[in-house]
Amino acid sequence: MGATRRLFIAAALPPEAREAVGRRAAELRPRTGLELRWTPVGNLHLTLRFLGETPVEEIAGVAAALEKAAAAVPAFDLGFGKLGTFGGRRPRVLWLAPNEGAAELGALAGRIDEALREAGAPAREGAFRPHLTLARVRRGDQRTAAPALTELIAGAEIPRIRCAVSGAELVRSELGADGARYAVLASVGLSAGSTLSPSGRTG
Repeated sequence: MGATRRLFIAAALPPEAREAVGRRAAELRPRTGLELRWTPVGNLHLTLRFLGETPVEEIAGVAAALEKAAAAVPAFDLGFGKLGTFGGRRPRVLWLAPNEGAAELGALAGRIDEALREAGAPAREGAFRPHLTLARVRRGDQRTAAPALTELIAGAEIPRIRCAVSGAELVRSELGADGARYAVLASVGLSAGSTLSPSGRTG
């Protein structure tokens, strides 16, 4: 088997949006009463498509497909303000999800799926569930963490964090003992024909 790279495609989020999310996470951290593994601000990302181990010789084709998809989607505004978990009674992840611009984000993910399929990539596995991973629950703590996280979600007031999404990135992920390290391999812009106002209408 030839060389591969672990890849994913993410929405390009402005640094100030990541920093705002990081501040919200820092406010939530002492309220959980749990020893969670919090995501470093620089690693916060919104995955549009996880590709996994990809042969090196296919990376250029993936980047070309991403550029094609992005050219067909206008830039838009995104607002984060919904807190939740994955894992049910054994929560694994605490996340922050968009409650503004989700339809536009889904359209972008759909265009990327279509372009990748035309390039010969396998279909997406599972539904698209956009989110920022704020923290991960340690395996041995998942059952006992459920009540605390349920209480946190019910009582937390999350001021909406807005940002413009004007591009997408092909990212390499390297897993290590000290966590994941990310490197952007390709960055493409969305169509500049229109942007979305906070009301959701193009202008």
